[in-house]
Amino acid sequence: MLFYRFHVLFLIGVLFLVGTSFNHEINSRKNVGAFCANDTSQGDPNLNPIDDSPPELIRTVENGSLYTIGTGEDQFWLVHVWGNSGYDYGFAYGTLLKEQIRQMQPIAWAHFEQKIIDELDKLKLPKWFEDIVASKGLAFALDFQNTLVEAYIDKEIYQEMRGIADAANVDYVAIRRLHMLGEITRGRCSLYGLWGNATLQSKTLQLRALDWDTQGGL
Repeated sequence: MLFYRFHVLFLIGVLFLVGTSFNHEINSRKNVGAFCANDTSQGDPNLNPIDDSPPELIRTVENGSLYTIGTGEDQFWLVHVWGNSGYDYGFAYGTLLKEQIRQMQPIAWAHFEQKIIDELDKLKLPKWFEDIVASKGLAFALDFQNTLVEAYIDKEIYQEMRGIADAANVDYVAIRRLHMLGEITRGRCSLYGLWGNATLQSKTLQLRALDWDTQGGL
């Protein structure tokens, strides 16, 4: 049986959906997100119209297709992959976006590492974990975080990350660390869920965006 998966990524961030400001700084562009780490239950509503324009096919591989949707600053990637395992998904994804991943991964890591270290006191981490980040560094802390949660994460997720790393020829551990950022920041970023008659065959689909700094150069 073949399984299908869609990945949606803004052009300004290959590995993450970048939407709102991590440090809550408001710039000239109105921030329509709920903020990633604020203490309120509601943020400004996003009243932007839904873009229902048809996707434009960019290229295909054996078990995946890459499209773009939207125009200008509102253009983003739509990645459709299918296969029999998480590794199949990841390898197709990494093949379709190899150039973007290789370019984005070191830039994203440098940005997140500096941002988290600089604003460690704002993350509301347990004191013992904050001490680990401060004394051992972010990479060590993310690896430690992975050991805490690995038993609760579907193994296919790790296989998908390994497929991405193999196809894009990047370090698997670096990819895994980036995916642990949401675990240590405990960010309440944008979420989107579909189920019931909103999806084909009533499957449950979920999208998670890691809202970050719109001025971060990503």
